[in-house]
Amino acid sequence: MPSARRWGDYCLLVARGTLVLLLAPTISIAVTTFTNVAAELGITHVQNSTPGIEAMTGGVAAGDFDGDGLVDLFFTRVDAPDVLYRNTGSGFVDVSATAGFTQSLPTNGVASGDIDNDGDLDLYLSASSHERFYLYVNDGAGNFTEQAAARGAAVTVTGATTWRGMGVAFGDYDADGYLDLMTSDHSRPTNNNGSRLLRNLGAANPGHFEDVTQSAGLNVFRTALAVTNPPNAYRFQPQFSDLDRDGRLDIVISADSRTSQLFWNNGDGTFRDGTVAAGVGTDKSGMGTTLGDYDRDGDFDWFVTAIYDTTFAGANPGNRLYRNNGNRTFTDVTNAAGVRNTGPGLSWGWGTTFFDSDNDSDLDLIATDGFPAGYSGDRTTLWSNNANGTYTDVSVASGIVDTGQGRGLVHLDYDRDGDLDIVIANYGATPIVYRNNTDSGSHWLRVETEGTVSNRDGIGAFITVIPNSEQLTQFQVAEISSGSSYLSQSEMAAHFGLGTAGGPIDIVDVEWPMSGLKQRYVNVPADGPLFARERLLGDFNADGAVDAADYVAWRDSSGQVGAGLAADGAGSTGLPDGVVDVLDLSSWRANFGRTWSPLAQVSNPAHAAPFTSVPEPNSSKLILLVGASHFIRFACRSATIGLRSAGDDV
Repeated sequence: MPSARRWGDYCLLVARGTLVLLLAPTISIAVTTFTNVAAELGITHVQNSTPGIEAMTGGVAAGDFDGDGLVDLFFTRVDAPDVLYRNTGSGFVDVSATAGFTQSLPTNGVASGDIDNDGDLDLYLSASSHERFYLYVNDGAGNFTEQAAARGAAVTVTGATTWRGMGVAFGDYDADGYLDLMTSDHSRPTNNNGSRLLRNLGAANPGHFEDVTQSAGLNVFRTALAVTNPPNAYRFQPQFSDLDRDGRLDIVISADSRTSQLFWNNGDGTFRDGTVAAGVGTDKSGMGTTLGDYDRDGDFDWFVTAIYDTTFAGANPGNRLYRNNGNRTFTDVTNAAGVRNTGPGLSWGWGTTFFDSDNDSDLDLIATDGFPAGYSGDRTTLWSNNANGTYTDVSVASGIVDTGQGRGLVHLDYDRDGDLDIVIANYGATPIVYRNNTDSGSHWLRVETEGTVSNRDGIGAFITVIPNSEQLTQFQVAEISSGSSYLSQSEMAAHFGLGTAGGPIDIVDVEWPMSGLKQRYVNVPADGPLFARERLLGDFNADGAVDAADYVAWRDSSGQVGAGLAADGAGSTGLPDGVVDVLDLSSWRANFGRTWSPLAQVSNPAHAAPFTSVPEPNSSKLILLVGASHFIRFACRSATIGLRSAGDDV
């Protein structure tokens, strides 16, 4: 049976005038060009100075670590202190030492997230051929203190066996409003390895963790092609995502030796391995991972980079693109899409990401490549989305011609000019920063999230953008995430290319991961950011507290019909339905006494304003949408109220 969440989504689709999500046509736009500006920006460090050591290392994370509204960069290194670059708006400055990164540690994978919901990004690092991992807690101004052992996150081992830590990722898998942590490990025994699920203790002890790997069912490993005794773990990069849209974050892991896995979240604190049944995990040597809706059908597809060489033990080489069928199964469309090989000849794929390079409204794909010897195809490859399920290699035409030993790769808008740039962590060399030179006249929207009931970063928030409410099938979706690619993390913001549609965006829906609340923004200006702050159900005056004043607001407008009513839109879904009624009163009663606190320190004034109110529509077509929503609200009430039922099957 479909879940209550799924039925609720069906009802909302009826309100939008469609039951089927169709592939949207996009506008053909000239190829975007990129320029490597790393040296010009001041990014000049070398990933390691000892040739040949730890060849699978090299991570990078993009995030606003000092809260000034600009995206900074953090790089791991294996034989020198890690490097934190502060974005000044005109370049980058190395602030590693003053920020607290002075030890020379063999760090590798990196992810950032607000582990204690105090309004700043903390950093978690794995380490390669080392006895533990590291957690750096942010003081709010971009200064860090290492606290992994004290907080239960060190993943420590003693004796001769050491972890070969790889990628890490944050996500709130148990929906308690606090970020949990998934680590990975390569070439270590499965019964004693560093691939762990660390649960955040939450409100009882924010930012402290306990190891729940075994009880959660994540100590299940597939049999590797390269059979060893005892069996080894070969995991490279985990990522949390709600792949079946049931309100629970699932986990995908790219892994070597045909051991990539997909774990479905059961909703009770446990996971089950669904790899084979879902039709994924066929990659012979999975390395990097990225999720995105490349075919614009409303769910996330999975791309895995891999080695392209020869068949081994019946397993075919090369990358994999798994198209999500929407029913917990996937179809391998790698060949049909034209993305089997990363580079010409023999190739060894690593970091990767879906991103809209030209702002034409569909997701392009980029992957970096390289290995110390024997693979002639070492280069970074950019594939342009043809909007028909296929991709075209436009690397050379775009100016992406590097042939370095790429490892981690992320996307970000470091210069805030509305197009996405690319950063590559090169093994044994300086990084690459590919500045996007888009000048196509295309428009864009950037959505940044701040949770109040959900985790502060809004990781797991599901965002739907409908530029024109008269063309409901032409929409885009994205999910806020932490940890992806290979050992790395792109910036935590959702970027949407809009093509030539330059007017206000009719609808932006944000569905929050813990509360299940859906907030709607209408008439959103293009070519700028939308800061979405999670609304408290029943907080009609948006002052951060559900109290008597909100009851007064409801009482004084009870029975009113129209758009933009303050006491409307706080019922079972959080979307306005054009009437202030008993459902809105029920949400006030259920949440009476709840509060949230704004950021203690706000350096960027844009973050200070609450973006929880729904703007007044200026179009009659949006009034019709309000009426349609009201018409089906009661029919769908029982389904949408049950969004969080843990026992539903999909």
